[in-house]
Amino acid sequence: MKTIRLIGVGSLALCMFACSSSPSTGGQIEGSEQSSGGGTTSGGASGSGGNGSSGGSTASSGGGNASSGGSSSSSGGTASGGSSSGASSSSSSSSGGLAMGDAAPTSNPDIDYSVAPITLTMGTFTVAPGGEVFYCQNFANPWGKQVDIKTYSLDMGVGSHHMFAFYASNATNGALATCPNGGLTFGAFTFSAQSPTATVTYPDTVGATLPSGTGFQMMVHYLNTTSATITSSVKLTMYIAKPNVVTNHAGSLFLNQATMTVPATGCTCPATSSTCTVQPQCESTSSYTLSQDVYILTADSHMHKYATNFVATTSTGVTLFTTQQWQEPPPEVYSPPLHLTAGTSITWTCTDVNTTGQELTFGESAETNVMCISSNIFYPVTDVTNPVLGNAAGFTF
Repeated sequence: MKTIRLIGVGSLALCMFACSSSPSTGGQIEGSEQSSGGGTTSGGASGSGGNGSSGGSTASSGGGNASSGGSSSSSGGTASGGSSSGASSSSSSSSGGLAMGDAAPTSNPDIDYSVAPITLTMGTFTVAPGGEVFYCQNFANPWGKQVDIKTYSLDMGVGSHHMFAFYASNATNGALATCPNGGLTFGAFTFSAQSPTATVTYPDTVGATLPSGTGFQMMVHYLNTTSATITSSVKLTMYIAKPNVVTNHAGSLFLNQATMTVPATGCTCPATSSTCTVQPQCESTSSYTLSQDVYILTADSHMHKYATNFVATTSTGVTLFTTQQWQEPPPEVYSPPLHLTAGTSITWTCTDVNTTGQELTFGESAETNVMCISSNIFYPVTDVTNPVLGNAAGFTF
């Protein structure tokens, strides 16, 4: 298991293709009610669809915002009313770093251990050999109020490719179902992962705020490259912070190239390439200028199988992230956080080798499409109902 102590792994959407599956409709929520006794609630999450709007789950702007002092997440009270939209305290006081391990924290001073952790469990599904599937399931806010999440702990198992925990305004517990927009389902989020297991704990003063009235749409992508049918489910466990501990609210800096294409032939050789005469190497590049100061906690990428290289740099001369792995690249962790000021631009480039003889286009399938995404976790967000900053063209958030 990967345990990332600092902040979440952010990486993006993928495929959908031919699939053969038989999902159950059940889901499960396990954990405590808001009482100091830590009572347990469990039950099947029933519903007709389990999906958000056809455009993906997008948090409404009417959700409660955190005050600069952090969200109320006490073990006994109800959620406090939404306060001003200036949710975040812009501060670099958090100097925490990332540590790797195998379990959720047991003595983190920010975590409210009087409230038992909540586990959301998606319904069981199968993926046939060669199948590529996208499933979504909605869950109501399990705390019934605004809380600050300090730790996410994920278990997806064999065949998993990526997942998102999107925010879903006014969500109710629903059934497992195919995602409304397949692999291009998207919305506001603070947690995503490309590895089968991942535990993420934010540093001191930092947390992911779930507004009152906002639940989750969990979205998973599985790709079965084996000759046997996969049977799986997905569990996401969350620990919340003590009241008024979180003063810096975390989000995702998500930079996409939704109009990219990779021609079959005729690519210009990269200046540093010595193999372009063997395979047509094509570079796709885009830039984004920050509209606010950010503190980067992790940097990551998302590509598909034809990709051979990724690099993201800043106009200040920092190499933010680079990898040659298209699948499960280990994120770059910044401790202390990397401060980038408003007006700084980020440029990210993917190199793809197209051996198909046909043009490759942006899309959901890791097998037949291409993607080039720079995904970074940062603080502070200015609106906790929509903690995504970037240019995710083609998506709504």
